[in-house]
Amino acid sequence: MSNVTLMSEQPETIGTSHRRGSDLLGNIGAQSRLRALTDPASHLPTYLGVLIALIGFALIGIAWAKVAGEIDVWRQMPYLLSAGLPGLGLVMTGLVVINVSARRQDGAARARQMDTLTEALRDLQRSIDQ
Repeated sequence: MSNVTLMSEQPETIGTSHRRGSDLLGNIGAQSRLRALTDPASHLPTYLGVLIALIGFALIGIAWAKVAGEIDVWRQMPYLLSAGLPGLGLVMTGLVVINVSARRQDGAARARQMDTLTEALRDLQRSIDQ
């Protein structure tokens, strides 16, 4: 079994202590889940936005099905207020989450392209200087 050194403030080696290694790996798992949500290149927020919008559309459909069976407007209002408007709010929230996620992904892709371009220019400068 080989030892793996993790990049952190203090170098620790997995495999030296079972207790410390298991705590460290458990912490990495929790951090990776959080990183999946906050990473600009992650697609998870987009999927969450789609899910939120679908739940909103389902609420609108439920409200429509209940309202369609009522003739009196005063009997339609509870369905409209309890399912229709929250459904519309969830659809709008889902679309905002999708939009923000797409913009963050574009920004992350642009940053990667700029890093690649900067590195290429540095290599060119080094080759010219030699």
